[in-house]
Amino acid sequence: MSTLLLYFFRLLIIGSIAILLIGLFKPEWLRYRGKQPDLLMTFAMAFGLFIAGFTGASKTYYTPDTNITEATKAGVNINKAAYTNDMSSTGCQPGSKPGEAGSSDDEKTNDGIRFSVRTPSNYKATIAHPLLMVYAAAGRDREETEEQVYLTSEATAAGFVIAYADHRPLSPESVVQLAEIPRLIQKKWCIDKKRIFLTGHSDGGTVTIGTAIFNGTKHIPNAIAPSAAGIRGADLEDRNCVKPTPVMLMHSSRDKLFPNYGKEVIEWWAKCNKCTTKTYKTSDRKVPESSKFLGWENYYKEELKQKALDLKTGQPLPFTTPVPGVEGCMAYSGCQNDVQTWYCEGNGPHPEWPGRNKEIISFFKAVKTD
Repeated sequence: MSTLLLYFFRLLIIGSIAILLIGLFKPEWLRYRGKQPDLLMTFAMAFGLFIAGFTGASKTYYTPDTNITEATKAGVNINKAAYTNDMSSTGCQPGSKPGEAGSSDDEKTNDGIRFSVRTPSNYKATIAHPLLMVYAAAGRDREETEEQVYLTSEATAAGFVIAYADHRPLSPESVVQLAEIPRLIQKKWCIDKKRIFLTGHSDGGTVTIGTAIFNGTKHIPNAIAPSAAGIRGADLEDRNCVKPTPVMLMHSSRDKLFPNYGKEVIEWWAKCNKCTTKTYKTSDRKVPESSKFLGWENYYKEELKQKALDLKTGQPLPFTTPVPGVEGCMAYSGCQNDVQTWYCEGNGPHPEWPGRNKEIISFFKAVKTD
């Protein structure tokens, strides 16, 4: 049945392209209720069909295996936090935060974005908790996102408050609107503003990165862990660096939707975090004596070829070393303020959450806040 649905949604995508081309070059072929639609109407029809096909296909062609399904069932449970004696009991004044312990499912922003909040089952409203904000992949709401990433159990056991937001179509405006949610959570629950962390898959990963680099929102996260984000290196070339930020970037070698985007983006982050990286711009170095016979332009082309090889799927990134005990993750060295800058490569298809939940929580717990 899922295969038939996949073909149906693919036909919608193909049909949307066909309608757009016909509208541009043979508009007389189109008729809607006996009338020829104008170009704006044609574009709206094509766009609507494309979004319906793309969203449906992304949710249909991937069926999680049994292990992931079982992990999902356990991962949405709320756990008790192991509060320790050294945790401050004066993070918030008694009675100042009205948020309830456990599950809160009907939260909403002023822009109408719905989100849910999960606290440890033994939540203490006077202790400042780290917040983990999870942004949704395309077409998913907050409930589906919680099941997809199954982070609730791991996060609450570690003493985190965790929140999930409905998806919004990507735009700078929607990123800003979604970035408002951590502030709203701080109003109701006792949150440590120095330990606000973001993650998300696909569009959610893109929102995570966008929040961390946009001028109006970059102050919000203290660390990020985007997965399968639809941003590539070229999108960031003209973007000014932000303050050194711990980054655990996850991307799959089998991601066909955004192939190899992750390696391009982590290179940008490593440079912004002032890690030890390899330079490919010839304007930043002298031409070696051995390359003068190539000429300046040819030397630059050779540099670009080498960069493509270095960023190739499966190749170790230059100036990185394996993260001890974390399979598939590489870390840059020499980063400013010792901020962790990790690239973790998986091997699942694009819709599959990488499942590095223990590693994500451990990464965020290790973030220095001083």
